[in-house]
Amino acid sequence: MISVEENKKSFFIPNRTPKLPFSPQKFYTKYMAIRHYHHRYHFSYLTSKKRHFSAALIVIAALTLILLALFHYLTPQRVLDLNDLSPTIILLASFNTLFRLLVAYTLSLALSLPIALLITKNERMEKILLPVSDIIQSVPVLAFFPIIVLVFIKLHATEGAVVFILFMAMLWNLVFSMIGGLKTIPKDILDAAKIFNIKGFIKLRYVTIPAIFPFIITGSLLAWAQGWSILIVAEALHSYIPSGMVNSDPLGLGSLLVNAFSKGENSVFLGALITMVVLITLINFFVWQKLLHLAERFKFD
Repeated sequence: MISVEENKKSFFIPNRTPKLPFSPQKFYTKYMAIRHYHHRYHFSYLTSKKRHFSAALIVIAALTLILLALFHYLTPQRVLDLNDLSPTIILLASFNTLFRLLVAYTLSLALSLPIALLITKNERMEKILLPVSDIIQSVPVLAFFPIIVLVFIKLHATEGAVVFILFMAMLWNLVFSMIGGLKTIPKDILDAAKIFNIKGFIKLRYVTIPAIFPFIITGSLLAWAQGWSILIVAEALHSYIPSGMVNSDPLGLGSLLVNAFSKGENSVFLGALITMVVLITLINFFVWQKLLHLAERFKFD
């Protein structure tokens, strides 16, 4: 049965289907709506608010990452210079910092799910890998910071040093949150997936990720909090470089805070601090609060 709208009046005409050479009847009646406006057919795919929100979130995140990358790599000033500061430089430092956090979080999120799935694959793997992971995440990231910085400095990749430190700080928050989520999936859900032979990527997309989505959001919130905390140290690279100078630090809010405080530049320190607080507040309000609210829909009663 196809819904036809003509002259703003809706009625149904049984057994009358427009000829579509590319698609059988059951496909476009199930997945598509076909409407008739003044002798012209209009096709629209049936979807839901949930899918619209997910698609919009992915597009916004991708565009944000692209824009931050453009700001980060196309701007001429890439290192810190306390003698040449302005509101524009502080804004640019904010973009640089946000870009590094986004890159580190994206890498952490992409790697944490396979690690969590590997650890919880079976009891034997869990008994071996879970204690090892717990020991690794218990070691402070800053303990390896001087070695990591020196390695990246020799490779002429100071940005890589900052991102790697942020990545290591964020990773384990996501891994252990996902492990907790995977352990709480109800057995009847897993049994139903097994009965219907749902496995591989389809199981990951429609069973595993929706089931642990609240834990992913919680872990992400903790990961970003850890990232903001370690950022102040991660961007102040000159402290870990032999004969390092302030000008060798990458431009960012963390390096601005550390170096402005050490130089007694109170106005710069205050401006960078206020900018960081505003950024954290905006991200918390417009991103995490929305995602936490959405995650409530994925919780098992």
